[in-house]
Amino acid sequence: KHGIGTDASIPSHIENVCKRNYVQVDSGRRLRPTTLGLALARGFGVVDAALVQPAVRAQIEKLCDVVARGDAPRGRVVAHAIQMFAAKFAYFTNNLAGVEALFDAVFDERPEGDKA
Repeated sequence: KHGIGTDASIPSHIENVCKRNYVQVDSGRRLRPTTLGLALARGFGVVDAALVQPAVRAQIEKLCDVVARGDAPRGRVVAHAIQMFAAKFAYFTNNLAGVEALFDAVFDERPEGDKA
């Protein structure tokens, strides 16, 4: 639908999100987000909604296709992707308080030793 991944990559993505406790597999093999998964998606969405939408990943995959066809140099595409994600990372870390507040509202206690 969004040009993201391949049929071969789907099982590994599902395995990863299950291992990380972001989703659980219900009867009928449907994925149901956990409280942690919802909190992360909402937290990322509060800071940068594009991080939880398929457009960013789809853009990167399209750029990979451009490189594979030989229509753009690999180095330029990689530099562009690094620049884009570095900016997103800097913005996210500068606005982390919103995510922390959301987690505090969702979860009653912090892990031992976390003083934030």
